Amino acid sequence: MSCRPAGGGRLVLGMQQEPEILNEAVNSMVAVVYVCNLLFSKFVKHDDSMHLVPDLITEIPTLENGGISADHLVYTYHLRKDAFWHDGTPVTSKDVEFSYRVMTHPDINVETRQGWDIVENVETPGPYTVIFRLSEVYVNFAGDCFYDESVLPEHLLSDALGEGFQAHPFHTAPVGSGPFVFHEWVSGSHITVKANGDYYGDGPCLDEIVIRFVPDGNALLMQLETGSIMGIDNAPGELLALADGLVGTRIYRNPALFNEHLDVNCENGILADRRVRKAIAVAIDRKEISERIYGGVWIPAYSDEHPGSPYHSDYGSRTLRYDPPEARRLLAESGWKDTDGDGIRERGGEKLEIEITSTAGRTSRERTQIVLQNQLAEVGIDLKIRNYHPTVLFASWDDRGVLKRGRFDLALYAFLTPPDPSTKEGSYSSDFIPPKGQNNSRFRDGELTRLLSEGSATVGFEERKKIYDEVARILAEELPVIPLLWVTQLDVMPAALENYRPNPTQSGDTWNAAQWKLAREEETGK
Repeated sequence: MSCRPAGGGRLVLGMQQEPEILNEAVNSMVAVVYVCNLLFSKFVKHDDSMHLVPDLITEIPTLENGGISADHLVYTYHLRKDAFWHDGTPVTSKDVEFSYRVMTHPDINVETRQGWDIVENVETPGPYTVIFRLSEVYVNFAGDCFYDESVLPEHLLSDALGEGFQAHPFHTAPVGSGPFVFHEWVSGSHITVKANGDYYGDGPCLDEIVIRFVPDGNALLMQLETGSIMGIDNAPGELLALADGLVGTRIYRNPALFNEHLDVNCENGILADRRVRKAIAVAIDRKEISERIYGGVWIPAYSDEHPGSPYHSDYGSRTLRYDPPEARRLLAESGWKDTDGDGIRERGGEKLEIEITSTAGRTSRERTQIVLQNQLAEVGIDLKIRNYHPTVLFASWDDRGVLKRGRFDLALYAFLTPPDPSTKEGSYSSDFIPPKGQNNSRFRDGELTRLLSEGSATVGFEERKKIYDEVARILAEELPVIPLLWVTQLDVMPAALENYRPNPTQSGDTWNAAQWKLAREEETGK
């Protein structure tokens, strides 16, 4: 499909979250991915059917096409020759090699170095050929290399390599090679991108996309009703009550691979006891949360592996069911008893008080916190609520993010479970505790770390399934993360918007934004 010259009009969308920085390597919050997809290129992405497809490369390396060596230690990539940075400079293998140095630089606190930490060296035999040599097998390398991270321009960032990388002005006014060109970012208001007429792929069809940031869910829906915005990505659940009155729109229900859960800070004195973590997990009635907050659209989750995944285990669904008597037993066993009869347990003069943190302004999560507060009170736990703006909660290590710095007890948010389970290593391994990775729970377990490493290096499905079944058992017993619900994302878009195909994976809903097109020019929301 070709849309050049771009003439599809102007699309104005609303989101509750605003990016902290436009660089996925150092911050992978959903809003960052959403915008960066418009501006940057990656090696690969998943389409809306969860198939891995090439982007900046001509084909995905495999054993069959010779892109992967027989020992799975050498990966050869061929770049497109028609990709250019938005300033007109060609995208070459030197940019890829530079981006690898960003990912592995000891003074740059990237989200995770999983996969990158086993690259022995990168060779650039030509401007459009890149060879990665690995020190050990990583079965998902082709699906992980430049999937979560974009390729970055060496000629604009070489002077920033090292300490202070995040503070470079590039990250708030970036130059990419994707379908849209950065135009402006007005903090607290909006980001505007414009069509890249020199884009190597199909499109872009739209002239301009404006993304407005409205943290309050009710205010966001009001702007949709009044026409100030034309659509919402990841709309509040209250949208369904308005559906009949929204003329000229279409609502998409997107069962995503996002797991709404609780990160448990295992360095917290109370939560370091796995009996307390287990008590919290079985004191939670997930069905009540599903019905009361999400109208049954979001389904209960008992593990971090989606029920549709071939790697799913039912261990959690058998051991983490709602069971308040078991929660009370576990708490009493760990020394927490209500000796003064006020309904809250205590031990050694200390009350059983735990703080729960989430994204301020997200009504559904704030309501979920109230339900959790009531459910945990039933077993003698006093749950305090303290929320943060998303850019504070999800901020990077360098910007003292609440999650990255471990300044929480329980954290309520959603994380993605990618199609391949090898990425669990970055979330649970003892080797990937921030700032080295995404193990925000600070959970340390030698056996789990070993199994995760083994799973990442194992090729055969049957062997991998046994490994990840054992991983599932350990996670359900130790509970560094307490699964709650599987997300069904609600998106509302103009009925005139063609080729909008919401994506359940980390590739995000803007994965094919170059092909979005308004059937008639829409100027609502100027």
